[in-house]
This record gives sequence, structure tokens and C-alpha cells, in this order.
Amino acid sequence: MLSVGLTGGIGAGKSTVARRLTELGAVLIDSDVLAREVIAPGTPGLAKVADTFGADILDATGALDRAALAQRVFADPEARTRLEAIIHPLVRQRSVELAEAAADDAIVVNDVPLLAEVGLAPTFDLVIVVEASHELRLERLTARGLPAEQAQARIAAQASDDVRRAVADVVIDNAGTVDDLNAAVDALWHERLVPFEDNKRNRRIARRSETITMADYSPQWPSRFERLAARLRHVMGDKALRVDHVGSTAVPGLVAKDVIDIQITVADLADADAAAEQLAAAGFPRLEGITNDTPKPFAPEVSQWRKRMHCGCDPRNITQIHIRQVDSAGWRYALLFVDWLRADTAARDDYAHHKRALANDHATTSDYADAKEPWFDLALPRAEDWAKRTNWHPA
Repeated sequence: MLSVGLTGGIGAGKSTVARRLTELGAVLIDSDVLAREVIAPGTPGLAKVADTFGADILDATGALDRAALAQRVFADPEARTRLEAIIHPLVRQRSVELAEAAADDAIVVNDVPLLAEVGLAPTFDLVIVVEASHELRLERLTARGLPAEQAQARIAAQASDDVRRAVADVVIDNAGTVDDLNAAVDALWHERLVPFEDNKRNRRIARRSETITMADYSPQWPSRFERLAARLRHVMGDKALRVDHVGSTAVPGLVAKDVIDIQITVADLADADAAAEQLAAAGFPRLEGITNDTPKPFAPEVSQWRKRMHCGCDPRNITQIHIRQVDSAGWRYALLFVDWLRADTAARDDYAHHKRALANDHATTSDYADAKEPWFDLALPRAEDWAKRTNWHPA
């Protein structure tokens, strides 16, 4: 099963995207629907809301007077926080029940308006954010009959576009027609969500292309790392002592293959083994057969280079996860090279030139990776010299 979070500001078109995903075959869990369900007449949730805000938020039949409650909470952030503290746990509990009832091969889309605000992004395999301009959202809300002042207040009460983008694996721009929006959703479904679900369910790694393609540095690489790191921390808990962006995509200005390399630090590799099944179930299966890095002359013993390796299942976000024991040679080496190349632009540019030359000379990424090893052996003394001069050491 693939768990997808769907969010967007009020009036952005999130409901239209949810409807299209449902037509394509997704199982929809609508938090707004559940939020009404958990405070329906006669529920413990409604009784708690009435105790908190007073009986005047109930109508003559004993049901919730939604307009009266909305007017109160949208004008008072503290009141909104109290309401959310009642409703959100009830909605999350019901969402879990519905997800557990879905088929093993389901793509479960969780429509959560406040996904970014309440920090739920790391609990999903992928997060979709639907966007539209502030002006367009106001226009849509007033066309529905909402007074402009209330529409503005509701937009202001939600997270900003920047906050939502920070948790978004996919941003869908809904500035065009419904046909444009449906076409974008269809492409996402067939090209990413369906293969992602199939990979995850079958514990199949999404592999990098064997055709070498060097990309200029992308400012999206750090944000992709941050979202992946949040998911990995959520899965591993306190077994992950630290989670770092390593490899070429971690160095601003450096050309690289479009692959996010992540190092997870553990106290002992036994912790990595204990978390292996949790990682696989979360869409990060173990890459069997790789148990160590290539030893370097300063630490020739293989025992200093032991690691576990996992990879992601998302075909549009190729991810390699190296789990290494704290203070091991491989752990220190990964951190040193990134910090050195970030600090020494001449070394970075030298490495970039070497990478491009090797990419032109080798047909596959495997051959390319093997051909890079001699450069690392020659570069290591330079990195160590920089570490001594700057008194560098891993935090």
C-alpha cells in the first residue's frame, strides 16, 4: 500500500485533485469528512467541543452550529488550537482504521487540509500540494458565496505557500482549466504513484539509470533530502543518531547524478539490522550484498568500513541510504569529503572536472563509479590536510 498525503490552501483545488485520484482508483480518506463524522450529534467528540466552547455552539436540534463555531475559531488562533486538539486525534485514529482496511495494493490518498501545519508530512510516503495564487483562491471562495472578509481570514489562518512547499514532494499548479489539472493528476498517477506503490509492495528498489547523466547542481536537492530525512527519522526513531546529506548532491555548485545519498549514523550496526524491516515496510528496502565500502589506505581493515545499505522505491526520487556506525572510518570519510568540498571551491571544481571527464569516457554508471576510486585515493591527503588546518571533526 502507498500512503499519499494531499493538501493545499482553501480554494486551491485540492478537492478536484482528490476527486480525480479517486476516479483513477485511489482510496480516499477525507479529513474534512472525518472531522464532521467525529463531532456528529451524539458523539463524544461533539460533547467535548460543547464543554470547551459552550452550549451556544449547538443549534436547536443539538447538532453543531458550524457557522457559529467557525466565526469564533477563525477569529481567535488560541480557540482554533483548542478545537484542533479535540478533533485531530479523533480524525487520525479514524484515518488509521480506514487505511488498515484498504487492500494491500491500494494507493491511499489522505486529504488533510492542515497537513503541513500539524507536522504529518513524514508519516506519508509522498506528499502532494495543490497550489493557486492568492487572488485566484479569493475569487473561487467568494464565487461560492463566502464573504470576502471571511475568505481572507480563512486563507490567513492556514499555512503559507512556502510552508506547504517545504513538505511537498509534488506541487500541482491549479492556475489553468480543470482539463489541465486532470492531465497533471493523470500523469502523476501513471508515471509515479502506480510504479511507486508496486515497488514498495514488492520491496523493489527504484534504481538509477545505467546511462550516465550529469546534472548541474539543483537547489531542489537539499529540500528533497530534508523530506527524506524526516521520513527516515520517523521510521528509525532514536536509533538514528544523526541523518546527513552526503555525496555529490550535498555539495552546492557540484555536478552530480540526480541521486540523493543519505548517511544514517547508528551506535552499532545491530541497530541498523533491527530497523531493516521497518525501513523496508516504509519504502526503503535493504540492498542485499553490500556490507562495506572499499577500504582506503589509512584504514585498510574491512571492519572499519562496514555498513548497511538501503534504497528508496520512488521512481522519481532515487535515493541511496548508507547506514554506518558512529566513529567508523567510512562514517568519518563520508562527512569529511562533503565538508571539504563545500569549503574548498578549487577541490570542488577539480572533482567536477574529473566527474565530467569520466562520464564522457564510460558507458555505464557502474563503470563510472569504479573509475572514480583512484581520484578519491589521491584526494584523501588533501582532505585530511584541510581537516588539520581547520580543526575539522564530525559533530
